[in-house]
Amino acid sequence: MRGREYYWVATRDEEGKPYLIFGGASESEARQKGLEMLAGLDFEIKRYPTRDLATASSYFRGKRLEQTNSLKQAGKRIGHDKSVNRLKRRNY
Repeated sequence: MRGREYYWVATRDEEGKPYLIFGGASESEARQKGLEMLAGLDFEIKRYPTRDLATASSYFRGKRLEQTNSLKQAGKRIGHDKSVNRLKRRNY
């Protein structure tokens, strides 16, 4: 039996740095949060069985490792809510 699924918003800045933000308990809630927070940046909705930021980041890194086969790429730091807010202040 699968546990509850939560939705996360994933994006990258112009330099390619990844960001992962908790979106909510539904895909539509996560999409709305992405539109509000990211103001024009492209983003994807990811579904993970956790609300915990550290655990979701681990899932995100694991998927990146599968896709790139590069420990260096998978190990790169991931920005979160506070980082996105700093990015928005810097760009505006």
